[in-house]
Amino acid sequence: MVAATGARIGWDELPAVVRQAVEEIVGATVIAAESQHGGFSPGVAARLRAENGRRAFVKAVSPDQNDESPGLHRREARVSAALPPEAPAPRFLGSYDDGHWIALVLEDVEGRHPQTPWIRDELEAVLRTLDGLARAGTPCPVPDLPQASAALADDFRGWDRVAANPPADLDPWVAANLDWLREQSRRGLAAMDGVTLVHFDIRADNLLLDEHRRRHGEDERRRAQVPGRRPLRVYRNRESAEGGSAATTGHSAHCAP
Repeated sequence: MVAATGARIGWDELPAVVRQAVEEIVGATVIAAESQHGGFSPGVAARLRAENGRRAFVKAVSPDQNDESPGLHRREARVSAALPPEAPAPRFLGSYDDGHWIALVLEDVEGRHPQTPWIRDELEAVLRTLDGLARAGTPCPVPDLPQASAALADDFRGWDRVAANPPADLDPWVAANLDWLREQSRRGLAAMDGVTLVHFDIRADNLLLDEHRRRHGEDERRRAQVPGRRPLRVYRNRESAEGGSAATTGHSAHCAP
């Protein structure tokens, strides 16, 4: 698997007012910051250590880095703040938003990504964590999130577009079964609506396994967590084979069955 990569700015490149706000949330001056690699966001994604010994993970971005990222971060802040305590996700510590810069401060989680190709016990632990997250996210704790079907409607209507303008080299089996494929797509889309918070970006590089084999899933920090942070999110926890658990967080979240 190829991990997502993006050009990030560092903690020291944040405006002083943003760094100060983050330090107020953690309760002390930050004395060390370790940027995290991977992910697509061009903003800051760093693990912090403060003078008081507290550790935290910060994500921060402005339109100067990417026009869409601030909106995703704001949605993630809203979802993270609303997650119930039992959700297997990093604890939300606070956020800063001045209308230009948006910063999220989350619990820091020690861990590593699951191995790829996947190994059975890690995969099963992640799946159990996702199931737990689904339970914690039902009913959806965030009001007014869009339904998953709204986020995937364009994708699921692809067969309709093929039927409207079939390519000359369309596979014969597809051509003979287009009506069936279109019907299955409509049924699949209709089945997505529900009351569970879901995550739409569950990948090995968005998960972390801690030293106790607990899984936390997140976007930039990569913890064994699995929620959705973008307009379509499925948050689910899974317990590890050793009895640990995983959490999920992100910036794409939606409601689904």
